[in-house]
Amino acid sequence: MTRINLLPPEERSRAAREQGLLLAIVGLIVLVVALGAVYFMTYRQVQTKQTQINDVSAQIDVANVQVAALRPYQTMQLQRQAMATTAAQILNSRVIVSNVLEEIGLLIPANVSITQLTLNVPPYMVAGANDSSTGAAATTTFGANADLTITGDSNGSSLYASHDQVATMLTQLGLMPQLMNIKLTSAVDVPGFPNDLSYTITANLRPFATTPPLAPTAPSITMGGGQ
Repeated sequence: MTRINLLPPEERSRAAREQGLLLAIVGLIVLVVALGAVYFMTYRQVQTKQTQINDVSAQIDVANVQVAALRPYQTMQLQRQAMATTAAQILNSRVIVSNVLEEIGLLIPANVSITQLTLNVPPYMVAGANDSSTGAAATTTFGANADLTITGDSNGSSLYASHDQVATMLTQLGLMPQLMNIKLTSAVDVPGFPNDLSYTITANLRPFATTPPLAPTAPSITMGGGQ
């Protein structure tokens, strides 16, 4: 059965225009809704990221407060390490006088005696000797005075034997790594004892390879005499 449109041509054209306008309006509404949905999703994502940023910033602030609270302990740790290093340097730069005396006692020949022994540790071998805060600034002149002075007697079967024993003692002292610049400063006969010899030996302590803390720098040393 054939359908017949009884509307005039003008009405049919108007209806077509209204239908097209309606479709355009519906499309515009759909586009606005889609853009709104995209904007809403983007806004939610931005808000989520901003919340995360705020949380991280708060954590950073807390961490900075904790770091500031711990900073004095870091300073104390550095001071403790510096003090431990200084203490180790002082310990390693000690002149153990008892060891020096023991070695000298072991090296004395049988018929040689010591009547007097003087040992002075030079400033450049003493930690803190150059500490200006204590008014203990020290000079570093080497060789002006002997650090070690030994005075004694040698009693041999003859005067030659006594001299030989003193020479042996000089040689033996030269074996001590702590001593240098060993010299026989005097050797004289003992009145009334034709075979006896009175002697005086001087030496310097060998400076440490590393200057002790707060000590003057060891001067340049030119070897002389026994070394």
